[in-house]
Amino acid sequence: MGQTTVLVGNPNVGKSVLFKNLTRRYVTVSNYPGTTVEVVRAKAAFDGREVEVVDTPGVNDLAPRSDEARVTRRLLDETAGATIVQVADAKNLRRALLLTLQLAELERPTVLVLNMYDELEERGRQIDIARLSEILGIPVVATVAPRNQGTQELIDALPLAAVPTVPDEVARAPGDEYGRNRVLLGYANEILSQTYTVARPPNPSARVRLGLMAMHPVKGVGVLAVVLFAVFWFVGLFGAGTLVDLLEVGVFEQRLNPLVIRATDVVLPFPHAHETEALTYSFGLPATPVHEVTVGSVEREVVRPSYVLDPGVDLSAVQEALRFVHDFLVGPYGAVTMALAYAFAIVLPIVTAFFLVFSILEDSGYFPRMAIMLNRVFRVMGLNGKAVLPMILGLGCDTMATMTTRILETRKERIVTTMLLALAVPCSAQLGVLLALMASLAPAGALVWLGLVVGVIFLVGWLTARVIGGESSDFILEIPPMRRPQLSNVLVKTASRLDWYLREVIPLFVVGTAILFLLDKLHLLSAIAQAAEPLVTGWLGLPKEMANAFLVGFMRRDFGAVYILDAATGPAAVLTPHQILVAMVTITLFMPCIANFLMIAKEHGMRTAVSMAAFIFPFAFFVGGVIHRLGVWLSI
Repeated sequence: MGQTTVLVGNPNVGKSVLFKNLTRRYVTVSNYPGTTVEVVRAKAAFDGREVEVVDTPGVNDLAPRSDEARVTRRLLDETAGATIVQVADAKNLRRALLLTLQLAELERPTVLVLNMYDELEERGRQIDIARLSEILGIPVVATVAPRNQGTQELIDALPLAAVPTVPDEVARAPGDEYGRNRVLLGYANEILSQTYTVARPPNPSARVRLGLMAMHPVKGVGVLAVVLFAVFWFVGLFGAGTLVDLLEVGVFEQRLNPLVIRATDVVLPFPHAHETEALTYSFGLPATPVHEVTVGSVEREVVRPSYVLDPGVDLSAVQEALRFVHDFLVGPYGAVTMALAYAFAIVLPIVTAFFLVFSILEDSGYFPRMAIMLNRVFRVMGLNGKAVLPMILGLGCDTMATMTTRILETRKERIVTTMLLALAVPCSAQLGVLLALMASLAPAGALVWLGLVVGVIFLVGWLTARVIGGESSDFILEIPPMRRPQLSNVLVKTASRLDWYLREVIPLFVVGTAILFLLDKLHLLSAIAQAAEPLVTGWLGLPKEMANAFLVGFMRRDFGAVYILDAATGPAAVLTPHQILVAMVTITLFMPCIANFLMIAKEHGMRTAVSMAAFIFPFAFFVGGVIHRLGVWLSI
């Protein structure tokens, strides 16, 4: 049977990158504490020896005060014969040594890895590795995991792993946990005095200066504004504008859809004629939300999914069956012409752009600094700056973000954040569609939508925090150094998240389209629109056709937003700017999707999920109706 190596370490020390280097298998790598919350295992071959490598959650100590510590301690107990590889941040050796001395109590063979050693040297500091190894009685290896430096040295050191040496007066120190930790920290300070040298560098690097600037009370606001503008331009303008137009018009509508329609007509023949039109695709780069630099354009005669039967034709039973399958594939509610076109032409470019930017910011170490800048703002809602990660991740996928609320320490904080994610944080697919809809609004309308969404987040967050009660956790956060993002890490993380997202979104789009298709075939869409007319036309002031958008929004709100986009900007646009604003507000405040509802039920229980849904849907229609009446009253 092969050996086992368990990676243990504080949060944010690069364990996951080192795991990838050792096993050639990727796991999510994050500079934000708490991201690696699951245990990951993989097989590796070290100099011909088969070894199972286990990556544990980051812990500050082995006291079972958190889920991460409990899982790590349980794994260490279950793998009694394993070699422990403690991964430490070389810049924070004192904190790492406290964990080393706690691990020594397990009397297990250990290797200490001083990761991020390049950043230590960059700051003009040094560690006497040989002396540190002599004092602890274990191998000590310096690594730079993102560059895969020191990995082979670590593999070579594994057979030399030994039980850490601790003086008797330290190992047998009496007292409670607090008293023992004081003794351990005192011994750690003695080790530091013999091994750690600090010499302030004459000129801090640009990364150090940028990291300090990002947390400055004034300059940090400027950095945050620049980051938000860059994200808005790349995701909202380039991703949701340029890339969506390229795929939706240039690929699907001009080329792929007509090709699939003609092929389906050949395979499933019945007497009919599709509508055609001259469609122009213009490629341009966005300059502002309403202006772009046009590079070129292409005009093609295209076939549309809509069609008419040949005059005087009475279809046979076989032809009716062929027509049914034909419409399911390439009709107005077709699996290809609607579901796949929406999923790949609208969702894919937007989420790709968002996840790419998210991975860059994550790898750079900026997220903890953003948490510091927004901590006071989040306190208004009974949260702290740690809630930044789920909220920002919610702009990519609310379902994924709901999972990450586990990093928040109290039930109150987890429920408040989950509620805000479900209510008012649009996922990247929906956000891109909403940004595209903004092009049809005056700047004042866009500001009303933005101000309303932000206001709802604060109001509902404030009220929810007081209804639930309980205390918020203290805001204690380790700040990693600013780093230049590694291209390989960014690309692999982006691809991994896209794979997860597409596995979720494509089946839901197909199911949603199939439901619409069946409702249309059964002539129920018109019946639903008629039943919802008092609400949609009377309260919201929208055309009755918008009932379809909200019906789809119950299944997935970004799909509903796409439906609204078609009604606002398509060839048969039916919405006025005022109605676009009302529809945008209403669909933004919907619960994101069935998957999000089920994730809430999994994390907090079905009762909590149902309670949130019972509040969110009526609240969305209420706010939308209020906006409609205010607009009529103000004549806007």
